[in-house]
Amino acid sequence: MSTTRVRIDPADPATLPAGRIDGAKVDRTTEVEIALQQREDDAEEMQDAARYARRVRRRLSAATRPAG
Repeated sequence: MSTTRVRIDPADPATLPAGRIDGAKVDRTTEVEIALQQREDDAEEMQDAARYARRVRRRLSAATRPAG
């Protein structure tokens, strides 16, 4: 992936790069859809935390086993 450099002047908003979102789609998003997305994000976050905890437990149990 290549790097794209952008030079901006904070005092001149015209130099800010244009966003790459579909503004109409964002405007059409309902509160119900936002709540659903939040629940999905929260569930994914819990799964990520559980995977991390399992990985740490495995490493700790491997590190505390006597060499044999």
